[in-house]
Amino acid sequence: MKRIYSALISLPLLTFLLISCSENQPTIEQNSVHEATQTPDPQLPKESVKTDSIILMVSKQVLAALQKKDYKSFANCIHPTLGVRFSPYAYIDTVNDITFDSDQFLREIKTQNKLNWGSYDGSGSAILLTTKDFFSTFVYNADFLHAEKSSLNKMIGFGNSLNNLESVYTGCDFTESYFSGFDKKYEGMDWCCLRLVFKKYLDHYYLVGIVHDQWTI
Repeated sequence: MKRIYSALISLPLLTFLLISCSENQPTIEQNSVHEATQTPDPQLPKESVKTDSIILMVSKQVLAALQKKDYKSFANCIHPTLGVRFSPYAYIDTVNDITFDSDQFLREIKTQNKLNWGSYDGSGSAILLTTKDFFSTFVYNADFLHAEKSSLNKMIGFGNSLNNLESVYTGCDFTESYFSGFDKKYEGMDWCCLRLVFKKYLDHYYLVGIVHDQWTI
C-alpha cells in the first residue's frame, strides 16, 4: 500500500519536472538576414558571431539609405566623434580625403558646392564634384545593396591601386559589396566594389570610412 501511495505521489512530481525542463529550454529564432550574411562558423565564440551579425545588419541599413538617397538616415550612421572619410579609390589618403561629421554632411549634400575629393585615376585631374555627384560616381554607382558578392572583413576586389584599408583602419570592421562587371565586352575591367568601415562607439557601430574601388590603370 505504501509503494502504491509513493508511486502516486512520484508520478505527478515527475510530470511537473519534465514540463518545467521543457519550458526552460531556449528557443531558436530564425534570423532572416540579408544574403550577404555568412553562415556562422560553429567553432567561433557566440559573441563573435553576434558581432558579425550586428555589423552586417548595420551595413545593410547604410546601403539601403544610400539606395533610397535617404541622407538623414545615412547621417545617423556616421561616427559621432570621428566622422566618416570618403575615398574614391582603394588607396586611402589620410591627409587629403574628405571627412564629414553628420552635420557637415547634411549641409553639403544640399549645396552645389564643388569639393576636391582627390585625383582621377589615369589623368590625375582633380575630382571636383558636388557631394551628390560624388555619391553617384564614387559611392553608390551600382546597386550595392543587392551586390553580386558580399563579404565581412575580407577583400574580394583587387586592382592596381595600393589597398591600405587594414593599416589605416586598425581595429575596425568592414564589409565589401562587389560586382565583377556589367558589360561582357570589358572582360571584367568594369568591376567595382564599395567597402564600408565601422568602428564601435558606446555599444553601437558607426561608419568611419567609405572606400570605393574599381579597375585602375
